[in-house]
Amino acid sequence: MKRILVFALFAVMAMSALALADDMKKDDAAKPVTMTGEVIDLYCYMDHSATGMDHAKCAVSCIKKGLPVGFLSADGTMYVIIGKDHEPINGMVADYAGKKSTVTGTVKENGGVKALELATIAEAK
Repeated sequence: MKRILVFALFAVMAMSALALADDMKKDDAAKPVTMTGEVIDLYCYMDHSATGMDHAKCAVSCIKKGLPVGFLSADGTMYVIIGKDHEPINGMVADYAGKKSTVTGTVKENGGVKALELATIAEAK
């Protein structure tokens, strides 16, 4: 009986340690990041890889219409840009489309999709 209780105690301790480690990982992921790249409209990017100043006028138009917005980082990673607390983001980022920009925010990932909860955006220097 003592062996079963000792085993159960160790099992509970091990599960607690794993849960704590997972919570610590989530806290690390929630730290703000700053990155440089380009605001893109996701429709044109997914349809025909449109980026850059040659596509900026179209991207601004698409973003202002309410189409999904992304951020293509300098390392080639694409993030969906989302607003904090479900706030719309398109109006805040539309004029940065096609331009080299610096963003700050929190990276979130779910089901293989990466998103950036935007805090600030500015033209890169």
